[in-house]
Amino acid sequence: MHDAHVAVVVAELTLAGTRDTIRVLAWLKSNAPQTKVVVVANGVPSGGALEISRKDFEQSIERSVDVVFPYDAKVAAQAAKLGKPMAEIASGKLAAPFNALSGMVLNHASEEGTAVEVQASGNKSLVNNLKSMLAKPKDKAA
Repeated sequence: MHDAHVAVVVAELTLAGTRDTIRVLAWLKSNAPQTKVVVVANGVPSGGALEISRKDFEQSIERSVDVVFPYDAKVAAQAAKLGKPMAEIASGKLAAPFNALSGMVLNHASEEGTAVEVQASGNKSLVNNLKSMLAKPKDKAA
């Protein structure tokens, strides 16, 4: 973990998720302080039927949530049916968190520290965005 540049901590907004997130964040802070941590809330229902509110979750872990993935049973079922990852078939509102997360990880992990643009268009999937970003040659100008 000492060589990691970015760590993504994924949690559900539950009491157990809050407890585990606090433990993981404390471990990362003491064992890998140089690592940028991205906190992701996964499976957040749109109706507001949460075990713990986002505000209470953020107060408990003493930091804000960086990306929120909404719960979408339709897209999950479609992905399972097609045998593809959700990121590849996500479009519209569900594609935005995938693009935001990939942008955060890729921007921080880039060697030169230059911004990597992540397109949030509904036509391109996250997988295509990643393929195009990784295919670009890196300029090492002196």
